[in-house]
Amino acid sequence: MSVNSNRHRKSTNQNKENNEPPKKKQIGGVVRAIRLLDLLVTEGPLRFAEVEERSGLPKATLHRMLNDLIDERFVLFDKRALSYNAGYRILEMANRVWTRSDIRMLARDQLLALSALTGETVQIAVHADTHVVVIDHVESTQSVRLSISVGNKSPVYCSGTGKVMLAWCDAQQQKNIISRISFARYTPNTVTSLPELHKDLALISKRGYALDLEENFLGTNGIAAPIVDHGGQAIAGISITAPTFRVGVDELVQWKEPLIAAAAEVSRRLAPRAGGSMDSSIN
Repeated sequence: MSVNSNRHRKSTNQNKENNEPPKKKQIGGVVRAIRLLDLLVTEGPLRFAEVEERSGLPKATLHRMLNDLIDERFVLFDKRALSYNAGYRILEMANRVWTRSDIRMLARDQLLALSALTGETVQIAVHADTHVVVIDHVESTQSVRLSISVGNKSPVYCSGTGKVMLAWCDAQQQKNIISRISFARYTPNTVTSLPELHKDLALISKRGYALDLEENFLGTNGIAAPIVDHGGQAIAGISITAPTFRVGVDELVQWKEPLIAAAAEVSRRLAPRAGGSMDSSIN
């Protein structure tokens, strides 16, 4: 065979290879799991059929993947509603990111100012499904105080930050969150019914702050105000917490103006249009 013939064959084969459509990239299990989690975070809670339809995953693969994610606490399964939602493991990992996030950095001086003003523990928390999670705090220097750690969780319906975030979210989101609440009585003052909660939220929306009067822990009172985005929806809450023997309702309410002002200042820093009608920050 001649050299020219060999060259012609090689050239022909190369042209065929170049003209072949690119092979479709195989999607690995990790990518599919990430996309599944993203679906649940964005649209959850969802029933199995809804997850199957929206994810496009085969039923057997989806079932196995959901079970694995439940075992690792990335997904929560609600046995009553037969629905799947994002789990607390995501939040725990996100909390590590929050340690370097803008909201903590932008709110830090306001927490310090509130703590110096009141002498009590001040914290900032974010929403996590039917709970709120502390992402930063300044502890009181008093010998008797509530000990709080980053990552502490409290139910939205019996904590100051939880209630202000519920009160400052849109009606549909509020309805979705409340529908997933499993009420439990932590103290004699805990709200344990929907009518009570709706009444409380209406009052909170009207006055601009929430009170926690021994609803989550006996012997502890708190007051909270919302940090909002440019649309006026709560993205976090700031609260002041103190023991009841030292701080009663009257003392708590006296702190409402500097607390609301601090929350408004953080809102403005996060989004210039947020909280424009609220008072200025603590000096």
